[in-house]
Amino acid sequence: MGALTLGPLVLSLDRAFAALGFIVLLLAAEAWARRGRRPEASAWAWRTAALTFVGARAGFVLSNLADYAAAPWTALAFWQGGFAPWWGVASGAAYALWAMRRDATLRRTIPTLGVLALLAWWLPSALLSPAPAASGVVIPAVVLTDLGGGQVDLAAQGLPTVVNVWATWCPPCRRELPLFSAAARETPDVRVLLVNQREGADTVRGYLAAEGLSDTGVLLDRTGEVGARLNVAGLPTTFAFDAEGNLVDLHVGELSAARLRAMIAQLR
Repeated sequence: MGALTLGPLVLSLDRAFAALGFIVLLLAAEAWARRGRRPEASAWAWRTAALTFVGARAGFVLSNLADYAAAPWTALAFWQGGFAPWWGVASGAAYALWAMRRDATLRRTIPTLGVLALLAWWLPSALLSPAPAASGVVIPAVVLTDLGGGQVDLAAQGLPTVVNVWATWCPPCRRELPLFSAAARETPDVRVLLVNQREGADTVRGYLAAEGLSDTGVLLDRTGEVGARLNVAGLPTTFAFDAEGNLVDLHVGELSAARLRAMIAQLR
């Protein structure tokens, strides 16, 4: 759900559609340059793509500055997600206007290339990737076991719920697990459940002990039923459900502290 699978590579759909927009921009500009119409278009397109990417990332970081203040270097961890798309578009558009004023030969080329790139990004995103809240997905009615042997009803209503699907063998899962472990302890108004996939209690318990992590919120899904019911394409994947069990947000892949905080704030 919400991901494109290419062999071992799992890419969230929002990133895949953004990548498509960049690819269309660069290929169209290169084709234009090779045909001799506007040789300057290729260099402009590469600069615009870079500025759009940086602008989108910077917009997200600035919007969540408190989360990055304690560890500023994590702002460079763009693979964790966290982009403000329209900040990126604004950055690219500002550079396009500046380039058009400086170079008259680009004034007719840039609008065409820009519109192509925007359509390649926005149309598939709008048509093929509906908002999580409109997807009709609900939290699975599955009863899982915690590490103390207790039974936990995943679909119990009354509180909004974050479900992180993970495994100890998954490197990005391991990197983000301390964030979820802390959130499970510190957000009593939101259930944070760490649903381990297809591993035994001893394996999970041993890993948590070795890393000094709490077992609060950790549940065992030995058959992988939760992952199957939610169509998880790769680990880790994180779901946010409201108090009635309806999906309101989804993140495929490793996430940052700022992204998790924003997800929990949305549920509140």
